[in-house]
Amino acid sequence: MSVRGRAELIREVRMGRNVSGTQIDFDHLNRYVDGDTALTREIFSLFQHQVEMWGRGLDAGADDEVWESVVHSLKGSARAIGANGLAGMCEAAERLVGEGRRMGARDVAVQNIEFAIDQVRTEIQRWEHARSLKDLQG
Repeated sequence: MSVRGRAELIREVRMGRNVSGTQIDFDHLNRYVDGDTALTREIFSLFQHQVEMWGRGLDAGADDEVWESVVHSLKGSARAIGANGLAGMCEAAERLVGEGRRMGARDVAVQNIEFAIDQVRTEIQRWEHARSLKDLQG
């Protein structure tokens, strides 16, 4: 890979983009679950629960402490399953407090995070569907 290509890849990763084109880095996840389908399902279920719980608190008008707590928790849940794009968005949103809080920035962050959560959920549904088909095939 060229120096320029490496620099672009590093920039993509730092910005939280998943360079593989999927919403979930399954290589990252498999380092922890070692291909165990039942454990992967359990982890995805925990992620869904966490996103449901913390997503309700994702409010652009929240005070700084609540905002930071919510986006930090969402970031941790995303990182746990390898949803690097979502984690990156949450990490950027953590800086929207105090003097970093700009007019309308949190509103945009909420929209982007909610959209990313939907994309990750769709990826999980695709994975679950593929596993179900594989189970049926025996």
